[in-house]
Amino acid sequence: MLVVAACSADVRSGDAEVYGVAKFKLPAWPETGANTVEVFNEMHYQPSYKSQEGPRLLPPPDSVPVSGRELRYATLEEYRGLTVPDGVAESYDRAAAAELFRVNCVVCHGVTLKGDGPIRQFMTRGPFPADLTSELTQGSTDGELFAFISKGGRQGLAATESGRESQSPMPEFLLLLTEQERWALAMYLRSQ
Repeated sequence: MLVVAACSADVRSGDAEVYGVAKFKLPAWPETGANTVEVFNEMHYQPSYKSQEGPRLLPPPDSVPVSGRELRYATLEEYRGLTVPDGVAESYDRAAAAELFRVNCVVCHGVTLKGDGPIRQFMTRGPFPADLTSELTQGSTDGELFAFISKGGRQGLAATESGRESQSPMPEFLLLLTEQERWALAMYLRSQ
C-alpha cells in the first residue's frame, strides 16, 4: 500500500510534521517553499534493482579495476603477452620466492624441480608433476608461467579454457596466493 501524505513545513527552518504523528526536519528552500512529501510505508513496492540485474554497464575491456583486484584472463593467449609487473620485478626477493616455492611446490615438483617431490611416490596415475627444468617449461613466456601457476598447471588451464572444471592435481594458486606471490614464483622458476 502506497501512502502519500501531505506535510506541513516551515519554509525557513525546515521543521515538518505529518498529521501530528511524525516530526522531522526537511531541507529548507525559501525560494521554492514547502513541498508535498511522499511517505512509503511498504518499501518492497518501490522499484529496485539487484546488483546483477540488467541492464548492466560493463567497463571497457582494457580498464583497470578501481578495487585493486587483479584482472582475470580466460585463455593462454591472453596470458602469453603478460610480462612481470615493474613493481614485482623491483621488489623481487629471491629468498622469499624460494620459501614460497618450498612451502607450495616442493612437495610435488621436488627440490630439483624435476617433478620428483615426496608426493610422487604415492601417485599411481597421472598427470604427474611437471619437470620444471624441461625445455617445454623453460621455453614458456613469463605470462605462460604465471598462467600455469595461477590455473593449476597446463592441465588446469586447458580445462578452464574449454569451460570444464579442472581435474588437475595441481591447485589453482590463483585462489591461494596473491598476484605478487605468483609472479615471484614465475621469476623464481625463470632464474633456476
